[in-house]
Amino acid sequence: MHHMRSEAHTGAAIGPEANRGISFPRLYDLLVFILTRGRDKAYREAMLDLAGLAPGFHLLDVGCGTGTQAISAWRRVQPGGSVVGVDVSEKMLAAARRKASRAGLNIAFHHADAAELPFEEGRFDVVTFTTVLHMVPEARRGFCLREAARVLPPGGRLLVIDYAGPAGERRHLSAKHGLHGQFDLHRLREPLAAAGFERIEGGPLNWLGLHYLRGIKS
Repeated sequence: MHHMRSEAHTGAAIGPEANRGISFPRLYDLLVFILTRGRDKAYREAMLDLAGLAPGFHLLDVGCGTGTQAISAWRRVQPGGSVVGVDVSEKMLAAARRKASRAGLNIAFHHADAAELPFEEGRFDVVTFTTVLHMVPEARRGFCLREAARVLPPGGRLLVIDYAGPAGERRHLSAKHGLHGQFDLHRLREPLAAAGFERIEGGPLNWLGLHYLRGIKS
């Protein structure tokens, strides 16, 4: 989850000219806890349900942050599955590696750009972007979606969680301001189709003003 990125960094979060992402992992985890009123575990489980994870699946979590979602997902894909996380923030990745190590889990975390993923074609069954794309400049979002399609096989699933709907109708404060308020997830339906996804569906999560879009690689 990256609810606080917009407030912390208003520049491009992905790309060669990018900043280094979020640099306060412990504070970030606390903010997530406060924003979700301590119900962040239930929130993550609902997202993992939408991702359709099952034993043996291979998941790529783009913008993995401090790794909480990747760790929750790891339990869903055992036995036989794997989880890989990528982020642009070295500090967030360091925190994610510490968490996974303490939990005794073999999760690989990579420093990588969502528009240039360092993985071979068809490597994963599911790719997730959780509150990441609102930070990516609009001109680069299509590259990120095409990269997600590239690392999925036909039938692979993409799940995008982010802010959506008219800003004036958003009830949660965090959904109204800065980059959050300027982003509408539903505008990604056409770029998703152009990137090679079909059966695109979406709806509200009823959490923090967030919505989801889900598509299957054709």
